[in-house]
Amino acid sequence: MNKSIYSYIQYIIIIFFLNCASSPLSFVKSPIDKQVFDNDKNLKILSWNIKMFSGPYGWFLNQNNRAENITKALVETEPYDIIFFQEAFSGRIREKIYSELQNIYPYNIEPNDNRAFYRINSGLWVISRIPIALKDHISFTNLLSFDKLSSKGAKLFSVIKNKQEFHFIHTHLQSNNEKEYKDVRIEQYSEINQKLIIPYEQEKVPTILIGDFNISEDSDLENMLKKLKLQNGPLYGIIQNSIISTNKLVDYILVKSNNSIFHSIKRKIVDFSKGSEKDIYSDHYPIEGIFNW
Repeated sequence: MNKSIYSYIQYIIIIFFLNCASSPLSFVKSPIDKQVFDNDKNLKILSWNIKMFSGPYGWFLNQNNRAENITKALVETEPYDIIFFQEAFSGRIREKIYSELQNIYPYNIEPNDNRAFYRINSGLWVISRIPIALKDHISFTNLLSFDKLSSKGAKLFSVIKNKQEFHFIHTHLQSNNEKEYKDVRIEQYSEINQKLIIPYEQEKVPTILIGDFNISEDSDLENMLKKLKLQNGPLYGIIQNSIISTNKLVDYILVKSNNSIFHSIKRKIVDFSKGSEKDIYSDHYPIEGIFNW
């Protein structure tokens, strides 16, 4: 058989299994009348790439144990207002995690965004203590390598707390670090700018871009900040990397520079391990953001 035809058939078979395994079972719907009231003008969020793939690849990633560890860590820590997950591709794992967290985080927005039958979802999952609405989303025009198997893109959410509205854009950009992949990342964050930032920008509504950007070089990050007119900030604490066992920081919380209302923003890489093995949760540390206005 022609080698290229054989490779194509393999590709289709893998995608078929990924799609079947990623379909969620049943989920508790988010209540519309339960709200969290807080007189303090602060908002606390967490962003975490949890590396939860559908089968067959996900079968080899110790996902059940890691899901239990993630759930336990989030139950035992002080609650966040919103948690943004990346690589939450597996519907079974999302259900397993959310079944233990739904009493704390009653609002749940699934990544039901498959672009085609041969692609899995975007992996962008959000749970929240406060009402949160999906305003818009995009799927990236260009993807390379294994990212083509997913429906990677970006999602724009609206949140109101203490009468203040916020826009969160949640994304996961192209993986790998060769030049052609960097060029695709530039295309992707340019799409975010043109389709989600500029059209929805409002003077008194802060725009916050959050997720795994797969950008670790300072010069590449500076180019992105300049193009999208975003601001980064220092990380508090000892840990300055977000990929475990490396010195790479690829997960960020960025704020639109021309409409910020914040008195302070505190960013921190969180280590839930408490002295145990670091990778019992994921290959990424989560990043925390606390906004005061």
